[in-house]
Amino acid sequence: RGVTVAMPWSGSFARCGLLATSWTVVFLLSTEMNFQRQTATEPNLDAESTSTTFTTSTTVNTSNTTTTLPAPAAFTRAPRGVAVCIAGNLRTFTASNVFPQIRPFHEELWGWKISFFLYGTLEGAGPKNQTGHNLAAIHETNQTALEIALMSLRPEAVELVENAEDVTEENIAQYVLHQECFRNIQAIDSVDGVQAFFENRVRFLRGLNQLAHVISSLEMMMRFEKARGRRFEVVVLTRPDLRYDVNRTDHDWFRDVAWVPKWISKGNVALQMDHWVAMPRALAERFYLLGKVLSCSPSDKCCRKIDRSESLWEYLTGAVHGNFGRCSCSNISTPYKKAKVAQ
Repeated sequence: RGVTVAMPWSGSFARCGLLATSWTVVFLLSTEMNFQRQTATEPNLDAESTSTTFTTSTTVNTSNTTTTLPAPAAFTRAPRGVAVCIAGNLRTFTASNVFPQIRPFHEELWGWKISFFLYGTLEGAGPKNQTGHNLAAIHETNQTALEIALMSLRPEAVELVENAEDVTEENIAQYVLHQECFRNIQAIDSVDGVQAFFENRVRFLRGLNQLAHVISSLEMMMRFEKARGRRFEVVVLTRPDLRYDVNRTDHDWFRDVAWVPKWISKGNVALQMDHWVAMPRALAERFYLLGKVLSCSPSDKCCRKIDRSESLWEYLTGAVHGNFGRCSCSNISTPYKKAKVAQ
């Protein structure tokens, strides 16, 4: 499926899809490139920090098992390490008003150099079959533009795959153990006044593929953590095609989100729907454990209540991600605030 190659700007590795069309990032990573890196204020993930020691634990019920996870203590000043996991269809990632702003925005927000992990699909997903949202698929075909965008982002690891559909009717049982919990759904807000978004099988598969891509990006981050021997303190889950508008002059852009790091340090979530979500590392662990294989069963409160992607994310994080109200499908309730970070 891919090949592992050295990342010249970080000394770590990237896994890049090898496609019949010669789509590979080897041409990018094998060239000689020198990047200026931060030194004085760059966090050291390998160093011990008494202010960031995990002191308590959180119990996560995954229906079949109960897992005890470390919970982060409040950190001082800025978090020791922030991982930004970018996942999904690349779509407009290579546009000149998208990729150049991703790194500057996050470094300005968190005050440190950020570690990026990119799991992207070259093929875009098709229309949602929903009024007002039937956008045509956007496929990434510009190899030169992708080179430039990746050099700007400088991810610790990147995996590019051709097909956006990991989850299909043929293999859905590997991702959802109790499919009956996703039929006859109690919709918070119906789509086009007819049914729950996930009641439509195509839409349900689309939501599952979105989740599968995010899980893949988290696995990239976790492999990096294992190699470094230290966990990140904060995880941001986001998509590749957001426009952060860091150069806007009509207002102080960062003033609107300056509260986010302190808010996250208290164990909370900051979010813009399911497009951009910042959370403590321990909550990202829960997201991964529950999201890798959905085990929601008829005896669980989540059954027939996860009606759309935003509800699925509420099930995983305990925070409300949509504008449709709470689905009451999660066994935890996490304090959250909405953050307008991008378009």
